[in-house]
Amino acid sequence: MTDLAAHTDNTFSPLILLMFLLVLGGLFAAFLALTISRIVRGSQPREQQMARLAGQLNGRDRVCIRTVELRLADADLRWVAHSRGYEVTTHAFGSYHEFIRAPYRGQPVNPGPWQGRP
Repeated sequence: MTDLAAHTDNTFSPLILLMFLLVLGGLFAAFLALTISRIVRGSQPREQQMARLAGQLNGRDRVCIRTVELRLADADLRWVAHSRGYEVTTHAFGSYHEFIRAPYRGQPVNPGPWQGRP
């Protein structure tokens, strides 16, 4: 009877290890897929990235976008944010851009299209 109980304990440990490895592998695959998709979005042409950013700045109070998703110059980021009524802050520690709606600011005198600069 004790040999049977000892045998079941030995099979339980490899099953836990297998489940742990499967979960860890799934998390790694999800992380890799997200990273690849962010890099692909960041390698799009400038106009497409600006159009996507302008679409995301749609009146919400706060928008956060990872730096790897937007490979735009700071001047481009500020231009799109200002034309939509937002302030932009770049956080180096978390590697993301934070856009905060600033309704107290007056509208730009000549906002123009988001594609160009004044």
